[in-house]
Amino acid sequence: MFTEDYLLRMINLAIAALMNAIGLRKAGKGAEARQAIEQAIQQLTALSPSLIDQMDDASILAMLTNNGQLDLGRLAVLGDLYEEQGNISSRLEQPAQASFAYGRALRLTLEVALAEDGSPAPENMVRVGALLQKLKLNELPVDTQLALSDYYRRLLDVDDQTLAAGSFTRKQIEQALDQLQELIDHPANTIGD
Repeated sequence: MFTEDYLLRMINLAIAALMNAIGLRKAGKGAEARQAIEQAIQQLTALSPSLIDQMDDASILAMLTNNGQLDLGRLAVLGDLYEEQGNISSRLEQPAQASFAYGRALRLTLEVALAEDGSPAPENMVRVGALLQKLKLNELPVDTQLALSDYYRRLLDVDDQTLAAGSFTRKQIEQALDQLQELIDHPANTIGD
C-alpha cells in the first residue's frame, strides 16, 4: 500500500511532468512532450504507459481504488495527462490516438466529477464540455456514455447560476441528455451519424 506522502509526491511529480509536456508541445517538440507524458503516467500508476493504454477504463478505476475509495487526486491528474496526450496527438495529426486519449480523459474526468460532494465544480463542467467537443458521442464506449448520462442527470439538480459558471444551460443539458439517451437506447440507429 502507498502512504499518503508517497501518493502526494507521485501526484506532484506527475503535475510537474505535465507542465513540462505542455511547454514542450507548445514549443513544437511533440516527441519529447509525449515522452514526458508517458513518464508521468508511469510515475503516477507504477505501470508502463503501454499497459495502462491496453487496460479498459473500469480496470484503471479499480486500480485507483483503495478500501472502496477512488483516489480522486491521482485520477484527476491521470485525466489531465490523457487530455494533454490527446493535444499532443492532435498536433502531430494522429486522430485515432487523439480520440483515444480524449475519450480516456473524458471518462476519468467524469468519474472525478461524479465523486464530488455537492454540486460539480464549474471547472470540471467546462472541462467535460471541452472534451466532448473533441469527440463523437456515438463513438464513446457504452460505459462512458452511461457515466455521461449520470453526470447530466446530476447537473439537472444544480442551480442555474452554477450551470452558467460551468458554461451550461439547463436546456442544453436536457437536450444533451435526450440525445445521449437515444444513443444508449438505440445504438445501431446512430452509428455513422
